[in-house]
This record gives sequence, C-alpha cells and structure tokens, in this order.
Amino acid sequence: MSLCSGGFSPSLPSVGFLLSDIEVFLFSFLWVIEQRIMVVSLLELCVRSAIDNLQYISDVGETDIQLLKRILPHCNAEQLNHIESSTKGRDLSPITDDLWRKCYGRKFGNDAVEMVKERMSDRKCKFKWRQLYQAKCREQDEIQRKGVSRLRELYKEQNSQKERKQIVPIDLKPPESKRIKRTGPGGSSGPSSKAPAKGRLMQKARMEFAKSNAASRQASMAKSRLNLNNGINQRPGGSFRR
Repeated sequence: MSLCSGGFSPSLPSVGFLLSDIEVFLFSFLWVIEQRIMVVSLLELCVRSAIDNLQYISDVGETDIQLLKRILPHCNAEQLNHIESSTKGRDLSPITDDLWRKCYGRKFGNDAVEMVKERMSDRKCKFKWRQLYQAKCREQDEIQRKGVSRLRELYKEQNSQKERKQIVPIDLKPPESKRIKRTGPGGSSGPSSKAPAKGRLMQKARMEFAKSNAASRQASMAKSRLNLNNGINQRPGGSFRR
C-alpha cells in the first residue's frame, strides 16, 4: 500500500516498492513546502513593495490590520497624516496613535512626551497623539514666525540708527543772487537791494568811520595853523610876510 493511498502495507514490502513510496512522499512533502514558501514570498513581496512606495499610498480601505501594522511604522509624519486623511470610513487611530507618539518624541524629544503624559494624567483627559503633534507643530511655527518678525524689526532699527549717525556735508555758501558785488581795491559799490542786513550795517559803519577820521584831520590842521600864527605874532618887532 502506498503512502498516497493513506497508509502503509501490513506485510514487509520489497525494496523497490519501498523506494518508490518514499520518493512519492518526499516529492509530495517538498511540493507542499514549496507552495507555502511561495505564498509567504508573495506576501512579503507585497509588503516590501508597499513600504518602498509609501509616498503613493492614500486610502488603505479595508486592508488587513496586521498588514497595516507592518507597513505604517515605516511612514514619516507627513506620509502618515496623508494616509489617515485620505482613508474614508475607517478610523486608523488604534494603529497609528502609538506611531504618532513616536513621531512626537522624535521631533520634540522624549522629555516633551513625558510632560504631555503627566499633564493628561493630572487633568484626567486623553488626546490623540496626532492632534497633539499637529498642535505642537502649529505652536512652533508661530514662535518661529514671531522670532523672524522681531529680527526684521531689530535690523531695521539698527539701520535707522546708522543713518542718523552719518555725517552729511552742508554747503554754507550763500546763493549768487544774495552776494554783495564789490568793485576794485579801495572802492565798493553800494549794497544791492537783496544784501543781508548785516552787510548793510557794516557799510554804514565804514562810512561813518571814514567821515569821523576826515573831520579829526581837518580839526588838527586848523589847530596847527592857529598855533603857528600865534607864535609869529609874539616875536618882538617882527612881522610875518609871505
């Protein structure tokens, strides 16, 4: 009786018959193993292909949860968020919540994870780690935006201070139309109607000074003549003739 018929022969079989049954048994066993290996290889191939193309995965539909547990841990935060947002009619948080916790720890540190756990425990509330991750990212973006805005204001203020401290040369020459025209040496023309008041006062002072000098010279000359005449008249018996 062969192995394929479901049992062994009760009598001692011949060597040739025994070798034939062993060969059939071995071939049957190897065929079953090969089929199982082939099935496992195809499954592994599908899983690896999905992992290699995570950027193209969106709605996972009713994919087996065990397969998702093998595929989704290889996603980054952006890919994980895209898959969850694209999947309709199915809550993936039982699979992804722990993955979001790990993403939170990688981005903000394990100390931040422990602090969030303590706060939720003290307040006796529980939030999904996906929501916590997204809220923390928005908070960090707002802090960064305010920091950049503050740096821009400081930069503008520093430039304004530099501009105020710069030395700007000023031309103090009066315009040509306001200058006093002068003639050659020793003479001068009167001040123009547009000359400044200070120039007019100087002109008047010079003229008065010149008049006073001329008057004093005339007085001195008259006094000298008078003294000379008095001296001649006092000589005894003398007379003065020209």
